[in-house]
Amino acid sequence: MTLDRIRDLFPVTQRHAYLNHAAVAPLPRPVVEAMTHYLTERSLSGSEALSEWDDSIEEIRQLTARFIGAHRDEITFTGSVSHGLNIVAAGLDWQPGDNMICAETEFPANVYPWINLQRRGVEVRFAPARDNRILVEDVASLMDSRTRLVAVGYVEFATGYRNDLGALASLCHERGAYLCVDGIQGLGALQLNVAHTPVDFLATQAAKWMLGPIGAGFLYVRRDLLSRLDPVMTGWRAVVDRDNYFRYDSSLRTSGERFEPGSLNAVGLAGLQAAIELLLSVGLDAIEDRILTLTDLLIGGLQKHGCIITTPIVHRCERSGIVCFRHPEVDSLVLVERLRAVDVIVSMRGEVIRVSPHFYNTRADLERLLAVLPA
Repeated sequence: MTLDRIRDLFPVTQRHAYLNHAAVAPLPRPVVEAMTHYLTERSLSGSEALSEWDDSIEEIRQLTARFIGAHRDEITFTGSVSHGLNIVAAGLDWQPGDNMICAETEFPANVYPWINLQRRGVEVRFAPARDNRILVEDVASLMDSRTRLVAVGYVEFATGYRNDLGALASLCHERGAYLCVDGIQGLGALQLNVAHTPVDFLATQAAKWMLGPIGAGFLYVRRDLLSRLDPVMTGWRAVVDRDNYFRYDSSLRTSGERFEPGSLNAVGLAGLQAAIELLLSVGLDAIEDRILTLTDLLIGGLQKHGCIITTPIVHRCERSGIVCFRHPEVDSLVLVERLRAVDVIVSMRGEVIRVSPHFYNTRADLERLLAVLPA
């Protein structure tokens, strides 16, 4: 598929240089069409449109598992990262005196579920961000015999730093702890195969780099850990004999469906399916390569304009689709407004401007941004 054909799938390109995928992605045509088709069928047929819905859910579950190299039993559909992380936080058998480790630069969705455990006597420790990097050795220094879990983002939302999940997984497993990952700033931009990078839990949502709708996400739980999570919420869809509405003693499913108590976000899952199909059709390796190429160009252009880049960029393995910077003379908020005035869409996080291009963006999109910066 050529770049021109790919860009035709993104109506946002008709007006904007959209460089804000770390916030919310514009929906591509196939995702909108899939959700519209579902809604149209419901409007025309009501319950008749749901006759094959269980088969559709199974297809989406298998596709989602394929997306990260998992087994379909390891996938639980959720509404958000917070939803998925709370399933883990609430489900583990914490004991007073246990502790877990977060990072200083985490998005709040990957902090509050763990802070909430303090009422159960769990200590929350924060690994420092040294020059915007979360060092494995700093995480290790905070661990002891009561450390049960380490929770980090695949990519840090405000810095663009890509955590070394492989090294962190090895560290955690050597110390008898779990690794839980917020994948929302990585999945869809960077490859992650859980068969090769053995994280224990992975929560994400489709609305950013995955190019899907808000409110459609999933939680990965390694299969041998499914039974170790207490399903603190349950309901009719979580049990084996869920279609027997007059039976109240059915056992819980042994798969990730045990954490899906009720009806799922059907229109959101339709969009999720279309989004993953699009990403897979382009190729996850090609997408990552394209994004890193674009950020190479962006970094070079920012440096020529004398900008201060706060994202760690020395080691390519630490890079992601996010580049954060500030200008030494012009306030970041002023620059963001100047960019918006010429239809270049970025975000401001703290004192820096966050730029996050996707695979369909072009050099011309980046040049529109650079043209606004003082020489």
